[in-house]
Amino acid sequence: MKKTTVAILFFILLTSTVVAQQGYFGIQNSQRKGMINALMNPAELNQFSKKVEVSFFAADAALSNNVLTFRDILDDPDQFETIFQGISEPANVRTDFSILGPSVGVRVDKWSFGFTSQLKGKADIIDFNPDLGDAIVVNSSAGGDNQTGLNIPYNQRLNAIGWMELGLMAGTSIINSDLHGLSVGGHFKLLLPGTYANIGLDQIQATLVNEADQISLTDASGSLNLSYDERWNNSNGTALEQNLWRHLSPNGFALDLGVSYQLKSFGRTFLNSGLSVRNLGRMTAPQDQFTRNYTMNIPQNEFFRIDNLEGDFDEIEQQLVESGYFTVERELSQTKIRLPRLLAAYVEFSPFSTFQVSLYAQKRLTDENRNQYLSGPDLLVLTPRLILGKLELYSPWMQHQIAGLSGGFGLQYGGFFIGSHSLITGLIADSKRADFHAGLSWGFGRND
Repeated sequence: MKKTTVAILFFILLTSTVVAQQGYFGIQNSQRKGMINALMNPAELNQFSKKVEVSFFAADAALSNNVLTFRDILDDPDQFETIFQGISEPANVRTDFSILGPSVGVRVDKWSFGFTSQLKGKADIIDFNPDLGDAIVVNSSAGGDNQTGLNIPYNQRLNAIGWMELGLMAGTSIINSDLHGLSVGGHFKLLLPGTYANIGLDQIQATLVNEADQISLTDASGSLNLSYDERWNNSNGTALEQNLWRHLSPNGFALDLGVSYQLKSFGRTFLNSGLSVRNLGRMTAPQDQFTRNYTMNIPQNEFFRIDNLEGDFDEIEQQLVESGYFTVERELSQTKIRLPRLLAAYVEFSPFSTFQVSLYAQKRLTDENRNQYLSGPDLLVLTPRLILGKLELYSPWMQHQIAGLSGGFGLQYGGFFIGSHSLITGLIADSKRADFHAGLSWGFGRND
């Protein structure tokens, strides 16, 4: 049990930090307007550079955490036994994965329409308490007697989910003069959830006791939310990333709304701005979802040995209930998963035809500490851009809610782009973020 506990904790904190993903920040404010821009704000459908825009693919991968830098991992790969001793704030890892499949947009007079297909996934650690982490690691690896008091007044979570989105877009131009432009748009998305898992530990107050080869809880209270797809029990060792997208089926809807404004001069747009609200919706987990809520109450001077827990989930649940220290509530209704509702605003300023600077801000409107709510980052991105005909060179600088400041570099030639939000800071300094994005699209037809 001890070795398993350490191994699971180390795997989650290390592999999530190495394989995390993020978004298209930096490229989505390009002067060449395409489907990536419309995903940021559906009103950008009306600003397409060509009459028809076809996106063949786009993909991204990134890292955001507040625990380890890459130099920490390279210098001391075995540091997991002291990993929590150097931090005073909750440990966080955010991952978001997205592949934009075949997607197309077209302008018809004052109207624009589009179709999108995306595959998404998340695997996050949210506000994991360092005292709890250190107690688990130390008590699992130490040979002596010790005890640790825990007082964690918030919900800490580990969750993972995979899903697909099929979307229909529509937008229209309200004002389009030589000086001003005003457009609105919407993106209606059909959600196809794959599988979902969540562990939530809320209001934990306890004493964790290590005596020789025993690990026990005493004077403990709190609650545990456990939710997972029961089909994982029959996966025959299939990897997590494959399980996330198994058995996709339509079971949810979401909506994005946006508005954009352009200020023009001398036949070109020198200021473009927009506001959007995204992910207004939710999806329902498959009927195979297993969801339980456990309440813990262990009196002082009474002990429950957690190192004796063994077997599958049903056997462990039976051991908890039979101890008399735990009660279980089985949720009969289907699990409703809320998307991270986001408010985004941006401005793109082009004082010269060869130079642009953009500022993008994003704010999460939902509480990511609540069970069944997906996370989304608060961030601010400043991106200067050099424009040399079809070639654009850009350098996004991001202040991220979790990883702090990072800066990168990328290039775009026509519909092809490749870049990173963290290449520069990753090379010159210790960085808690790394990422990569690339894509290919093609536009044709002249806008009238």
